[in-house]
Amino acid sequence: MDDQSAPRRVGRESTAPLQPPRTSVAVSFGSPAGDSGVTRLDLNDVFIKNQQATFLMRVAGGSMHDAGIDDGDIVLVDRAITPAHGHVVIAVVEQEFLCRRLARQGVGVSLSATDPAVADIQPREGQEFQLWGVVTTVMKSLPV
Repeated sequence: MDDQSAPRRVGRESTAPLQPPRTSVAVSFGSPAGDSGVTRLDLNDVFIKNQQATFLMRVAGGSMHDAGIDDGDIVLVDRAITPAHGHVVIAVVEQEFLCRRLARQGVGVSLSATDPAVADIQPREGQEFQLWGVVTTVMKSLPV
């Protein structure tokens, strides 16, 4: 895996003072001539629940397009969340990171892409398989 797709820890430094989360956002920006009362939002407060367990990863490939995750998107992955049926997860299968939807069937699990041309993954006996974390947020770049 190259440096760009390697997981990166995100969030504040543990020594930074914690501020209470903001609970509202202005719908419009008001007049630029006056004090609009708009404050800056800290994306750490908005998106990160478990800062010590949250990582950024860049997605490669389009197999999760119908879940809103496209090639080049950045996902926030929280390793502190217990993966559950229906979650989009990052899994390690045979030393490769994969982004898929988790399906639990009794005690078994499978990983599914939203692209029907991509086969489901059902771990086999002796195969390296780990549910690494749960995708909580998808960030996209728009053409400008």
